[in-house]
Amino acid sequence: MTDSERLQLFRRALEAIARLEKSYPDFLPFLSIHAQLDFLLGQATGAPRDRAGLARINLGRLAVHEVEGRDDAAADLFHQVSGEARKMHAEP
Repeated sequence: MTDSERLQLFRRALEAIARLEKSYPDFLPFLSIHAQLDFLLGQATGAPRDRAGLARINLGRLAVHEVEGRDDAAADLFHQVSGEARKMHAEP
């Protein structure tokens, strides 16, 4: 995935979590997803690489437990983002 495609994926995921937050305001797992997506967007746009922060990304787990069944398309996006986070963690 190119850097541009990665940014587009992260932005689509942010739009998806914003929609979910409108339906479930103050739901802590969704606030966590939003914070993780903000962090990843920063990492993808030039913030100093934070390998420890990347290792703590748990979007896949949250997607399985908190998003699937509410919005399966959003859950799929979050799984894709989780895979990109793992790749970013492994990148030099």
